Amino acid sequence: MQSVKGFTLLEVMVALSICALAGIAAMQATGEHINHLSSLEEQTYASWVAENVLVEQRAKGNEWQGKNGQKGTESMAGIDWYWRQDVIATADKSFVKVTINVFTDEKLEHSVYELSSYLNKGGK
Repeated sequence: MQSVKGFTLLEVMVALSICALAGIAAMQATGEHINHLSSLEEQTYASWVAENVLVEQRAKGNEWQGKNGQKGTESMAGIDWYWRQDVIATADKSFVKVTINVFTDEKLEHSVYELSSYLNKGGK
């Protein structure tokens, strides 16, 4: 009598199930990685917008008014970014804390980035 060598149907189905689960896990990991990269790109552009706004404020020197709640729009990488400036007094009356918040929506609901710095009220 000759013995037949090979896999049973059950063994083949278990092996296929394991391969399918591994493929699904790999697809989920790839999707999460792509979403994370997109978020990092968004935060990078938003940080550049905030830095540009802060540099413009510093460059105004004595002309900078330091208005709390001032808003604006900047365009970078083909995207319109919306920002709001918050000015807070400090213990030293000659300095203020300036915080630039960057948003992706005009209603200023989806905050992407926040940058704070201290500026001389006189702009010097």
